[in-house]
Amino acid sequence: MPAAIYHYTSVAALIPIATANELWLSDATFLNDRAEIGHGVAVAAARLRAAQDDEADDRVRAMLAEAARLLVSEPRPPVYVCCFSGEQDDLGQWRGYGRGAPVAIEFRQWQLMFGYSQGVFGEVRYDLEEQAWSFDQLIEAYRAAYRVDLDDPLPPPPRRKEPMTPEEERVLCAGKLHTDLRRYIVTCKDPAFASEREIRFVYVAYSLDASWFPGHPAPAFRENAGRIVPYMSSRRLEPVGWESDREVPTLPIHSVRIGPTPDQDLVARGVRRLLDAVGHTGAEIVLSGSPLRSW
Repeated sequence: MPAAIYHYTSVAALIPIATANELWLSDATFLNDRAEIGHGVAVAAARLRAAQDDEADDRVRAMLAEAARLLVSEPRPPVYVCCFSGEQDDLGQWRGYGRGAPVAIEFRQWQLMFGYSQGVFGEVRYDLEEQAWSFDQLIEAYRAAYRVDLDDPLPPPPRRKEPMTPEEERVLCAGKLHTDLRRYIVTCKDPAFASEREIRFVYVAYSLDASWFPGHPAPAFRENAGRIVPYMSSRRLEPVGWESDREVPTLPIHSVRIGPTPDQDLVARGVRRLLDAVGHTGAEIVLSGSPLRSW
């Protein structure tokens, strides 16, 4: 992982990020590139089929088949992502945020910027072989764990006297595998996007359908290009009932790069005033050297 990551956005979005000390995690199915979820699902489904063909134990094969069924037929668990790049002055990113005044927020010491939530950072994989390898590693880990569970059944869950039946264990394991596959799916993109060097923070709002497991915070909603987009705030990622009075850590903003736009100096002055007003007095203001013209 790089020492610094960059969040490309607009000046309009920078204002609530800085003043509210929060980032938004958007529902992945509402991202601009609708094909990328389908790409990841196709790779995951192919690796599940390969694992089934390679599996000698009928019981394990049945679990894999159930996970494959969930992947294509069941409602998707909501997956929320916040997108970053390892590139600090990328022409392709500026094109994507070229309307208005685009900026790239640089974060340092970013590994815990979302606190101790259930979300994880992951580098986006663009190489098809690397994508297949990552799915294979996950699926093999579940195959091995499930074989152990078959030989040594899980103890009764809370508030229940009887141990799980083989059918319940199969459904539980397949459901967990399906959920983890979704986390990997949103970190797979077509090789054509490799120059972005994208890094994503991924939060899966899965449900174990169990009374003992705490729920997830409810999403909020925003408008983007005429669409209503569900999102979660980085300030509210703790499971329901686990909220604490802890102080939300200040976002580790190291610099803000002003993208190609008319009156870069004027935009930079406004950004400087904003950052100083909310306590980011040490953050640098940098001007992009990109030749892209947005006017």
